[in-house]
Amino acid sequence: MAKPTSYLSFDLETTGIDSFHDVPVSYAFVEHKKLNGTEVAARETGIINPGRPIPAQSTAVHGITDAMARDGMALGEAVAMISERIRTHWENGGAIVGMNVAYDLTMVEALCQVYEVPTLGSSGPGAVLDVYVIDKTLDKWRKGKRTLSDLCLRYNVILDNAHNAEGDAEATLKIYEAMEREYSDLASLEIESINETLNKWHHEYLSSLSDYFVKSGKPAIKPGRFTWPINSPS
Repeated sequence: MAKPTSYLSFDLETTGIDSFHDVPVSYAFVEHKKLNGTEVAARETGIINPGRPIPAQSTAVHGITDAMARDGMALGEAVAMISERIRTHWENGGAIVGMNVAYDLTMVEALCQVYEVPTLGSSGPGAVLDVYVIDKTLDKWRKGKRTLSDLCLRYNVILDNAHNAEGDAEATLKIYEAMEREYSDLASLEIESINETLNKWHHEYLSSLSDYFVKSGKPAIKPGRFTWPINSPS
């Protein structure tokens, strides 16, 4: 059974919630070569200068101010670095782990096109393990919210620094480790079937949610949201 060679948790803090128009202000990668208690193989984090003012409501969430970001990595340089890090990880047989990570991957993909650097799609994409998609599917009937903080409570993970890219990335990786221990179906997934399986789970959840919206008199979810793990702008 072919498993990922390593697990790289990825998170961005950003100027807002629109993957196609907002930009990152910080990033983090936390990597485990093996799951369940092994030492962290790599830890990378940094501040990014977004090249635009950071809205006050976003600073209130992640704490990064214009003054803090001023000396950060230039946005184009950061996008090229993040794209290369993720693509190299996929090429080496690793999996990306994240929380609602289509948001982060979509933002990187959109900015790769702006800065004319190799896109994530040019390398696959490779295996993606999204703890939000997994939780919505394998613990489908649990009531309540499913934020990162909620998932930490559910899977007995300590979240030391919420809305900090490094803290969120590490907590997400620990949540995934707990999920593999709990769900045998997840633990048995081979790397070649990870995206096919999670894409199916994502589509089923989003279809159900979209149908609920329509029945409630709200607009259906846009087709581009169904494209996973990198959304389409349509």
